[in-house]
Amino acid sequence: MSGPETKPKVKYAQPPIQEAICEVHFAAASPLLPEQIEQIKPVWQSGYPNQQLVTEKTLEVHLGVDKVDTQSKNVGHKLIARSADGKNLVQLGPRFLAVNRLNPYPGWEESFRATIESRTREVVEKYGFERIERVGLRYINKIDFPEKLLRWADWFAVTLPVPGDLGQVGGSFQFHFEQELSPDFRGIINFLTLPQQAEAGASVILDIDVIWRGTEPGSKVGAILEAVHTPHHDLFESYLLDKCRQLFEIQP
Repeated sequence: MSGPETKPKVKYAQPPIQEAICEVHFAAASPLLPEQIEQIKPVWQSGYPNQQLVTEKTLEVHLGVDKVDTQSKNVGHKLIARSADGKNLVQLGPRFLAVNRLNPYPGWEESFRATIESRTREVVEKYGFERIERVGLRYINKIDFPEKLLRWADWFAVTLPVPGDLGQVGGSFQFHFEQELSPDFRGIINFLTLPQQAEAGASVILDIDVIWRGTEPGSKVGAILEAVHTPHHDLFESYLLDKCRQLFEIQP
């Protein structure tokens, strides 16, 4: 298995990552029942003492000639477990595992990759899941600027999709893009401005999600994780100019 090629990575002392999320979906013959999901609680108790089983719901909207009906529908249960400081989360649903890390982000090689592998191994050993069918790795970056009215060309290597000088200074936008990166891999990018605060400078969200789909044994999770992590650096860096990178303090 191989994902897109990447360039040498730049390390930042203060990366703008607000949340990192990894989802691992298992090819299970049948979904875990609530009482089965709760069996993982003792395994995670020491590292994630704040645990709660919750019901997931969807909202269905039905349009009629003279009225609108809404109906809430239960779609399953999941366990949400948090560390004592609330920075680390792990979630187990009927067929998926999610591992979250909130700001400050400790690093991929330093901590996050090993955490995902450990939680995946624990779930596989507990429930006997043999194969993985989807892995997604998502980084939500929040970039804060000292200016209220940004001149976009000073900070970003990409231009806004507006004519002439209309989007060169200030403004707000919301951009969504999806693309196949290579066989079995897909990238999803959301890039948007946040509402302006009275005394603060401008802020943008750069949300990058890389997803692998296929069928592999659970023992291959390490290789899959590396493959979905590989494109993130280039996708993130491709948006930035050096002036923007200096906000994060590049490590020597």
